[in-house]
This record gives sequence, C-alpha cells and structure tokens, in this order.
Amino acid sequence: MLRAAAWTVGLFSLGGGICHLFPGPIVEPLVLLALGATLFFVSGRSPAPRAESAPPAADDVAPRVARP
Repeated sequence: MLRAAAWTVGLFSLGGGICHLFPGPIVEPLVLLALGATLFFVSGRSPAPRAESAPPAADDVAPRVARP
C-alpha cells in the first residue's frame, strides 16, 4: 500500500512538473494518459514469491472435515 502511494505521488508530481514546463492545450491530456498507463502497468506488477518463503508442499495433510 505504501509503495502504491509513493508511486502515485511521485508520478503525479512528475506530471505536474511536465505540465508546468511545457504549457499547451495538448500536453496535459497526454501527460494524464501517460500517468494512467504507467499506474496501470505498475499496479499489475507483483514481486515473485521467493522459494524459501513459500510453504512446503505437503501431500500427506488430510483435508478438513466440517463438524455437524
């Protein structure tokens, strides 16, 4: 959650800076589209689980049975 907030604040700060550096009617929509695409790309990434942090596969564990 903190990483998503940091990406959002950083990207929108960068976008605001770009819009101030290059004033024009087409710059802001292009920057907003680029920010949306970047946030979409970043939110879709997730770190791969490490092999040592994954629980071991145990085939001998009996499934839980609901009690009446």
